[in-house]
Amino acid sequence: MTGTVTSRVLSRMPPYPFAALEQKASESTGDKRVLRFAIGDPDLPPAPSLVQAAFDAMRAPGGNRYSSSRGEGVLRRAFADWFRLRFGVVVDPASEVCVLVGSKEGIAALPRALLDPGVRVAIPDPGYPAYSNGARLARMRPARFPLDPHGGWLPDWEQWPRGSRLLYLNYPNNPTGAVAGLDELSGAIDRARDQGFVIAYDNAYSEITFGGERAPSILQRPNAREHAVEFHSLSKTLGIPGWRIGFAVGGAERIAALTALKSHADSGAAMPLQAAASRALAEYDADGWPTEVRRSIEEYGHRLRSLATGLTEHGWPVDMPRGTLYLWQRAPHGDGARFAERLLSQHRILVTPGAAFGRAGRQFVRWSVTAPPEDVEEALLRLGSE
Repeated sequence: MTGTVTSRVLSRMPPYPFAALEQKASESTGDKRVLRFAIGDPDLPPAPSLVQAAFDAMRAPGGNRYSSSRGEGVLRRAFADWFRLRFGVVVDPASEVCVLVGSKEGIAALPRALLDPGVRVAIPDPGYPAYSNGARLARMRPARFPLDPHGGWLPDWEQWPRGSRLLYLNYPNNPTGAVAGLDELSGAIDRARDQGFVIAYDNAYSEITFGGERAPSILQRPNAREHAVEFHSLSKTLGIPGWRIGFAVGGAERIAALTALKSHADSGAAMPLQAAASRALAEYDADGWPTEVRRSIEEYGHRLRSLATGLTEHGWPVDMPRGTLYLWQRAPHGDGARFAERLLSQHRILVTPGAAFGRAGRQFVRWSVTAPPEDVEEALLRLGSE
């Protein structure tokens, strides 16, 4: 056998940007350690009760067995109860909820579950790289769909790529920190109905908002489940990114298609972790998450405010985001890649160049505050020594 050992599709794809950043950081040399602000990998630990629940489930009979591709009924019911409390939306846990091995799995799999190769998929620009990569791996055609920087990073419908069959939307938004209200989401659903496309709504940061703001679900819009599939993640909210627990919720036919695809590719999330997640969701009430979770979200907000204030004091004005774990900074002189390289080479600070999220991000860098507060302070000290 001769030639490449990878498929043409895979060989044509650039390295996943966050993997490339970690490689760059490991290769960086110098006396100071690298301060890592590139990846949204929560450093705050999960609540002890959540860890204990997982441990108990591991020791229980059946904790070592396979889970179904759809996920265990106890977790699907817990998610449906949480969804009703949080958004006032009733979903059927038997047919409208699917447990995911992290929301990224479902986000990347949905195009293959619903569409055939060759169709056009609208990708927000800037946007999470898994959207375009998932489309490419499914042999579909990603089409840029700009978000308007002057309109709060909401969709610029004047530049809608016509003929697209699927649209990815994400609010609270990674990387910009923007939040969309129900009016904006209602407009998206109206367009999906009129033009015949499906919305993949990434709501992974629904619980991480600041200033008393609460992000909505796109399924709060009447009849939205006919046109949208919504994705949620427990990674950031509960501090369990490595446990890989997420959800898809939507109309029964599309959830069935996603589940069918998963049945060919995996055996579901680990049973003990599903049991622990169901217990954590049960601690939610109409007033919100339990105290320890709220404290984690407040801590991330504190880090973001400290970073935004410090950068502004150093002459780089930046706004506090309305949500997510990220600060979206316009780079000096409008070159995000050069600024990120300068931060790493001169200050041993690793951030993500905005171009990793699309052409619209080339003038920006993204900071993630999933690093300890002392690292935020140290980064600002290093920048102040210029």
